[in-house]
Amino acid sequence: MFKEIKRKITLFNTLILVIFMFMFIFLLGFLVNWSLSLSGEMYLTTVAKEIISNNGQTISQPINSGDSVHDKFGYQFIMWDSSRVVKSMKVEDRNLIMLGYELAIKKNENPQFNLLVSENVEYRVYTLPYSNNSNDYVLQVFQQISTERSIIAYVISFLFLIGLGSIAVLIPISYFLAGKSLQPIKDTFEDQKKFIANASHELRTPLTVIQTNVEVLKLKEDDQIKDNMKWLNNIASEGETMAKLISELLLLAQAENQRLAIDKEVFDLSSMCQQMVDLMIELANEKEIELSENISPGIQYRGDEERLKQAVRILVDNAIKYTPMGGKVQLCLIQGKRHLVIEVKDTGIGLTEEDKAKVFSRFYRVDDARNRETGGVGLGLNIADYIVKKHNGKIKIDSIPNKGSTFSIVLPKSNQKPDSKKNNIKGDTLQ
Repeated sequence: MFKEIKRKITLFNTLILVIFMFMFIFLLGFLVNWSLSLSGEMYLTTVAKEIISNNGQTISQPINSGDSVHDKFGYQFIMWDSSRVVKSMKVEDRNLIMLGYELAIKKNENPQFNLLVSENVEYRVYTLPYSNNSNDYVLQVFQQISTERSIIAYVISFLFLIGLGSIAVLIPISYFLAGKSLQPIKDTFEDQKKFIANASHELRTPLTVIQTNVEVLKLKEDDQIKDNMKWLNNIASEGETMAKLISELLLLAQAENQRLAIDKEVFDLSSMCQQMVDLMIELANEKEIELSENISPGIQYRGDEERLKQAVRILVDNAIKYTPMGGKVQLCLIQGKRHLVIEVKDTGIGLTEEDKAKVFSRFYRVDDARNRETGGVGLGLNIADYIVKKHNGKIKIDSIPNKGSTFSIVLPKSNQKPDSKKNNIKGDTLQ
């Protein structure tokens, strides 16, 4: 599908390039022709003035001798009196003389420029009626423009060849750039496919377990409930797993649609971190993990307390999951000059460089088997990263494989006081 789109984009770009190329050639050709015509008319005007001032005598030296194409090829002229008799002439082409005569008898009181063709040679002619010593005359000055036309044709041909060469070069470049521009869309499309596949798989697994346990219970319809607590507990556990997964998927859907609202208000960040330690202490004790804290007191922060609590909970929960029995996990809150930093340190399995690059991706799990045992589906860190980013912060990772990791939530510092009600904003939407 993407190859076809890339091909169509390349064809479209090529068509636009061809159109612009022909427009450019046409415009430049028009400008060259207009420029040469203007300079030729100026040349003939100057020649006519010199001839009149010379009383119709042939001028021995070229007018305005220089590098222009008109100066190089000289001029010819005929001067007619009022009876249309030649008074002075520098024309050898009889056909051109007759054409000049026909043009002279149609003269009006205003000077004019015309184009004539004689024996396949093109001329620009300047016809100028004037009076001298009470006598009326018509002066015609002829300038050959075949060379001028050749120059224009050469310029257009040269531009056309350059245009064809440019198209030949730019088509592969356009194809490459089209691929590069489509790559983010392709990646998003592939991520969406993986997301749907992973979500379907994660939902199918607990459903299969629930259906299996229900089938077992159907076979034991005469047993008492207490005899089937194992199967009922399995159903309840998988139901909780599904509920948690659906809740996380809904949260991500809200985030994708920019509908995840937060309440911004000043709260005690130190107290929130302490509550998180108290909340997770039992879970750590079950794994014989030492959960400690190093929290700077009295730190105020303006943000969504519940969402930030959710992000910190995810990091502490992951630290406990990936730390073996007898290990240590510590939650720290540090106040810097410009930032507030919440650190979650552990002595767990650590992360490789590849894991660091992928750990915030949806459904990514460092240890797939361990996560299935503990109910993780790989959405937690993605949610935490989203929440922190929407508070204009970021999550940094410092980790060494088999030695441990430190996840740091870096938030912009706020000096707002708890009683600054006028600065509290509720119901803001994450943008």
